[in-house]
Amino acid sequence: MKDISKPSATMHPLQSDDDAPLDALMAARVQAALAWGHLQGRLAHLPPEVAHHFGCALARLLLVEALTQSGFPGAEGWFSAWFSGLEPVPGTTARASAPASLVAETLLSELSLSTWAPLAQAASQIRAAARFDRTDRAEAAEILPAFAIAEAARLAKPLTLHAEDDWPLAALDRLHGAAANSPHFAPAERNRQLLSLPSGPMVFEQTRAGAPLWALDLMAGPLIAQSNPGSRPLPLPGTVRAEALRPELWPRERAILVAEAAGQAAQRLSEQLDAAHAMVAAMQQPLSGLRSTSRAPLLYRLLAGIGPLRPLQIEQALAVSKNGVRDLVAALVQAGLAETTLHRHQTVVCALPPRRAPIVTPTEHEELPDNPYAEHDLAMADIDRLLARSDASRK
Repeated sequence: MKDISKPSATMHPLQSDDDAPLDALMAARVQAALAWGHLQGRLAHLPPEVAHHFGCALARLLLVEALTQSGFPGAEGWFSAWFSGLEPVPGTTARASAPASLVAETLLSELSLSTWAPLAQAASQIRAAARFDRTDRAEAAEILPAFAIAEAARLAKPLTLHAEDDWPLAALDRLHGAAANSPHFAPAERNRQLLSLPSGPMVFEQTRAGAPLWALDLMAGPLIAQSNPGSRPLPLPGTVRAEALRPELWPRERAILVAEAAGQAAQRLSEQLDAAHAMVAAMQQPLSGLRSTSRAPLLYRLLAGIGPLRPLQIEQALAVSKNGVRDLVAALVQAGLAETTLHRHQTVVCALPPRRAPIVTPTEHEELPDNPYAEHDLAMADIDRLLARSDASRK
């Protein structure tokens, strides 16, 4: 393995005296490679229904994280009402780097172009269902979400497979190295504003909006896939973290943070796959009486993945009529998989967790009316008991 222990020539007052041990780096990389390989193995054998629900849940996860990083805290709590156009973004602060609607629109547009078909389909449906308020606020070109994605793509483009790469996620180390030198993803200084006061001019530091690291997460999976044929080029939310871009880090220190984040991101997606498998399996029985062409299972997976939707949103997402939406919702409600509520006088359809039917075990003397051989079986059981008692009396 190539020696990466040589420290940076640029000294930093917070820099450690020594780099991290090599065995600590190897341990972190082993765990990350195992988690990533496990995830890719499961993605290679994914039923279409599970893949669709997983794509919907992944799109929501990416949206929530992108909004949070863009200066809209608590997005997990208010996302559904805002996405349905029922509530504004609460408590917007000066840390917001761009309107929430612009962040969401840009991200969904990018996801709808994904080369992994289930994610592209889910993103297209979610994009069609969006009913959040559009903001016409003008923004500088360098803080637009589209610029963040273009800058992340520019950094990732030259980071191809190297001959000395000795672990499957080596491209992430190069991506972090490039991002650490980018003023867009790792700004070196805070914004400062000069104000003229009666006592004289004073300089105030302004709180900088969070760096759009979500754009780098979009590129992480496709970048890894370039050097690992057969892997799915999925976004990996949470792979790139600000702590791994600090300039004071030694090479092995940064590499350990990169490996740990990659492993945790892969593990989180594996847990989402577990939830998708369980949800699809549990909904089969309640919906077993529907026609094979029914879109009720598709609607349920969409609701369970992205969250509650209004009937108008369902029309747009699934390209069905109002009557069609009414029938689909009625089927889910009858199956105990959905409920309708009112929010600001608007009907909202929410998914409910599937309820498994209780398993009934027949007792020893319970007759089975649907079995044509029930009487014969009972008679044979009586004969067996008589023979057993006869054998016991001879002993």
